[in-house]
Amino acid sequence: MNRRGFLVGTVPAVAGLSSGCLGSRPSCTAEENWPPSVDVEELELAPGESEEFEIRADGITSFRFDPRLYRCGATDAPVRFGDVDTSPPIDSQADSCPPIWLWDDCTRVTVTVPVHVAPDAETGTYEYGFRIAEDIGERNSRDYEYAITVAES
Repeated sequence: MNRRGFLVGTVPAVAGLSSGCLGSRPSCTAEENWPPSVDVEELELAPGESEEFEIRADGITSFRFDPRLYRCGATDAPVRFGDVDTSPPIDSQADSCPPIWLWDDCTRVTVTVPVHVAPDAETGTYEYGFRIAEDIGERNSRDYEYAITVAES
């Protein structure tokens, strides 16, 4: 966690295999820099509370939540995400649930996520995940796992 309260996603470097071609293919980040920097705000809420948090990712072309807290349609889940906002706005979206948000170029993205906790939600951790990817040239993707804590106030 950095001094602003962000969890910083870090992944140990993994040696890549050469494809046998000379030169390099274009990409959002140099191969040795994948995955890019990802910052996620920690969130702890009490039952009945709502708040927003941010996810920031550098040099991506797509973002997708897993379905654990991102629900499509009406839900009575004890902890759920509301209508998510992205900056900059997406260029397109794949029709799926959850949707896959797409940008045409390598983009520094901030995803603002409203979280709603039901008044009768049990205390504990509620896990969620997301996948970031870049597909300019060689396709890279990485899954991330985090949790929102629900605690008595």
